Amino acid sequence: MSLHICRTLHISQFVRSIPGEPVSVMVDSGDSTLALSELSPGSPYEVSVISVLGLDESDAIKDLVMTLPDPPTDLQAINVTDTKALLLWRPALATADRYVIVYGSEKASCDCVHVHLAGSGGDGEVPRDLKASQVTPRSALLTWKPPSAAVGSYKLTYQTEGQEIQTHVLFDSVQYTRTKCNKHWSRQMSFFFSTGGNLRYPFPSDCSQELLNGMRESGEVEIFPKGRQGKPVLVYCDQVTDGGGWTVFQRRMDGKTDFFQGWKNYSKGFGELSGEFWLGNENLHNLTSMAPMTLRVDLRAGDESVFAKYSTFMVDTVRRNYALKVSGYSGTAGDSMSYHNGRMFSTRDRDPTPFITRCAMSYRGGWWYKNCHQANLNGLYDTNVNHQGLIWTAWKGKDYSVPFTEMKLRPTSFTPPTQG
Repeated sequence: MSLHICRTLHISQFVRSIPGEPVSVMVDSGDSTLALSELSPGSPYEVSVISVLGLDESDAIKDLVMTLPDPPTDLQAINVTDTKALLLWRPALATADRYVIVYGSEKASCDCVHVHLAGSGGDGEVPRDLKASQVTPRSALLTWKPPSAAVGSYKLTYQTEGQEIQTHVLFDSVQYTRTKCNKHWSRQMSFFFSTGGNLRYPFPSDCSQELLNGMRESGEVEIFPKGRQGKPVLVYCDQVTDGGGWTVFQRRMDGKTDFFQGWKNYSKGFGELSGEFWLGNENLHNLTSMAPMTLRVDLRAGDESVFAKYSTFMVDTVRRNYALKVSGYSGTAGDSMSYHNGRMFSTRDRDPTPFITRCAMSYRGGWWYKNCHQANLNGLYDTNVNHQGLIWTAWKGKDYSVPFTEMKLRPTSFTPPTQG
């Protein structure tokens, strides 16, 4: 006769002194370990183990296990000045008595670049006055004076500490021929320059950080919404309006760009940053996920200028769709965006939440349509037919297409620096 022997593991969880439902697990008699998963952080668990032989059970052995608290997440510094910074983080799931913040000064990092320049031909004469200008942490413009004799090409080499030497052969024409690489090279001139590690944000996540870096003029710039290791995004910064620091994500001004686009193009973005464009729903999601954002909409018609400002703005992803969260209106244009709060973005070829009509098809744009719109800033340019134009109902009604629109965002907690 043989007996089947097994052990039973009973687990009871107590959170804030309230006993939870015990969980029982059967473990084979040949095992002596069991991994527990999906436990709550920073919580006590009473564990008991008994042996079972047929219908008989042994006394239980017990122990009290306390899981470690989980760490806070999403730490970031915003509203940084010369002497202050505001730290934000997502709290731990476990109840915490306090958070310990450790900080200290660190020497700003920068890359020292060693540059060599030599010319082919030119009777061995050296190029002169090699200089680096427009230096940023990621780029630099090199200029020099050519030798008096004709030069067929230049060989530029540069190296940063710890990196491999990079070599480029530069020609007057676009033709590249390997034979030119075998020409006699003149003596080389060389110099060092630094990539400017004293910037407050060497890899700015948006235009507000670029403003704090010292960029006081509006224009195009690379930002890094996902940090240094993430893919950079080229954006247009408005550094003038309302203190600056605005990342522009939409502009209509002349009708040269078609905004009656499909889902794919609206997701990745289209148009020209210097003209009309949509930055892309995926970029909007990444930018508004970093920190609480404020939305500003600027509208112009002739000599009239109005604006609408929203203290809460986010483009969330819900089942691969882009949902709008917008509230907290102030301004002079009237509130036409709150009507669209909570709606999914739709385009001519994709409507996640169709109503009575397919709004994107009827009103010729891509937008967070409801039934169907109070604002339609991605509609048809310069048309007053069937409410298909660039509509902001609270300002000009539905029969007027606004000639100029610009939508932009910046962190809600941002305080513009004092202009020196």
